[in-house]
Amino acid sequence: MKSEKLKGVIIAMPTPLLKNEDIDLQSLHKLIDYCINEGANGIMIAGTMGEGPALIASQRQLLIEATAAHTAGRVPILGTVSGSSTRKTLKQVKAIEKSGIDYMVCMSPFYYKYPDPKSLVHHIKAIADNTDMPIIFYNSSGFTGNQVDIDTTEEILNMKEVVGIKDSSGNFRNFSELLRRYPDKNNRPGTIMQGDESVFDCSLLMGADGVVTGGGVLYIKLLLELYNDSLSNNLFSAMKHQQKFYKNLSDLLGFNRQRDWVYKIKNKLATMNIIQHDYVTTPFYSSLGSNDAKSFLLEKNN
Repeated sequence: MKSEKLKGVIIAMPTPLLKNEDIDLQSLHKLIDYCINEGANGIMIAGTMGEGPALIASQRQLLIEATAAHTAGRVPILGTVSGSSTRKTLKQVKAIEKSGIDYMVCMSPFYYKYPDPKSLVHHIKAIADNTDMPIIFYNSSGFTGNQVDIDTTEEILNMKEVVGIKDSSGNFRNFSELLRRYPDKNNRPGTIMQGDESVFDCSLLMGADGVVTGGGVLYIKLLLELYNDSLSNNLFSAMKHQQKFYKNLSDLLGFNRQRDWVYKIKNKLATMNIIQHDYVTTPFYSSLGSNDAKSFLLEKNN
């Protein structure tokens, strides 16, 4: 499994939904084709942007199986498992390991606080012991509520079943320290990918193998230019592409990026005729748009 190598621009896809929150398969297929045609080096599904923790089990399973079938090996697929306990996460592992996806992205458990850092190590080890799939560790402490220190991150990265890490913690100090400990891209225990969209340029220029981006679904070619800048060590061009990318994203999402952000990405994709609807899982409907989403929430409660 250690021979597997992810790199480049990985798109954390939003999940197209119908009004009843079932998967919009027609839009899903169109979105996959769009990402691949734009040049994405891989697709991540059922993560934070993909509303994975909010989808019901049957629709989450459908999302994963339908993505694998339609992608048909054109690019690697990363499928996310998440839960508030190891046992709940293992149920997801067993459900998707024969779906045809290439990597299992394992998010750290959420809601409850870890008693100590070894709790996370034991969690990842339990997942690894129960699947033959290569694992990507997903550090998203802002959403899970559990911080991961640098030594724990390194211990997980060195597990033989773990082939990489996606770091969306926003802790650039720890991320840069991980790169310092493993400066040689060709001699690392696993691929190191940045998920914080504000520091893609710095991360790539310092030696990150790639980026995983949700908002970047709208700017794939721009991010590929940024990635290629880093390969040629073109500092000035990389910074200019980062500035353009982040300004475009900030203009779309606004100052308070944590509000309505999934909706805004979906709404933009809908205006581009890539997906049909901008529905998000309730109760996280937009305060700004879709009256249909609001009315559906009221219907469900009546």
